[in-house]
Amino acid sequence: MPSVGDAEKRVRTLERAMEKHGPVNMLAIEQYAECEERLDSMKVEFKQLQTRRTNLVDITEQLESQRKAKLLKVLTKVNENFKKSYELLSDGGKGELYLENPDEPFKGGLELWAKPKGKSSKVNRLQLSGGEQSMAALALIFAIQDYDPSPFYYFDEVDQNLDAINAERIAEMCRKRSKQAQFLMVTLRKVSLRLADHHIGITHGGDGCSRRIVDFDRERAIQLSEIESAKDNPLDERISAIALEKQIEANTDMPTVPEPLPPPKSLGGLLNFTEAEDDEVEGPISGLIERANELTEDIDERREVADAIRSIDSDESVKAVEAIHSDEHGEDN
Repeated sequence: MPSVGDAEKRVRTLERAMEKHGPVNMLAIEQYAECEERLDSMKVEFKQLQTRRTNLVDITEQLESQRKAKLLKVLTKVNENFKKSYELLSDGGKGELYLENPDEPFKGGLELWAKPKGKSSKVNRLQLSGGEQSMAALALIFAIQDYDPSPFYYFDEVDQNLDAINAERIAEMCRKRSKQAQFLMVTLRKVSLRLADHHIGITHGGDGCSRRIVDFDRERAIQLSEIESAKDNPLDERISAIALEKQIEANTDMPTVPEPLPPPKSLGGLLNFTEAEDDEVEGPISGLIERANELTEDIDERREVADAIRSIDSDESVKAVEAIHSDEHGEDN
């Protein structure tokens, strides 16, 4: 059995060892239990998030697969329509639509291949002439119309750079499809005008605006088209002069657009007004007019006063000068 001194020495050694560990957290056991419970809850939430992430990834892959399938389905139908429409427009030519990246179509674009009749199959889109590119673009528009029609189409001089044969094909195609949709075409080509149902003429007013509008028949439209074509012909100045003269006569026969309506009452005018009503306009505008008139009168009065003061000053200065001269003469005498 150790002595009392050894026991005290042992106690002091243990106390110094306890002091090295610092103060003890008496709530450590309770806090540990809370942290353990929280950790278990977070593990459950983590598993739920993993499950949700997996579900979202699966849904995304399904949607991407459906989107790709629908795109390829639409492309297949439009491509078939494009082949038919381009063959009709080019009189036996071949065309096709294809994806730049077939494996991942949404990471690439859509390309168009067209081979007009009589040309090599190695020709690409950039090597086509302007008219050939126009025919291919119109064939694509018609192909999309066959798949998903629109109520109307607007063509702005699409046949301007085409020869007569291709312009006629475009006009006939629009004519056939006009039963399903409305086609509005800006054109000067006679072949397009012959196949149109209605003709609306718009000519230049001479001041930068188109002011003359008229609805006329097919013969009148073709006549104006011939005038415009002859006027721009650089090979025969005599034809150009005659065309210009005819155009002036044609413009005088066409009714002009009526003058624009006056501003509404809220902006200081009346849609339906007479001279008597102009004198009886009441409201905020009339108040502004009265204030402007009063201000004008005040300005006129101030101007008259200033003129009177200047005239008085000038008279006094003249009298002072005369007095000085008279004094000088008196001294001389």
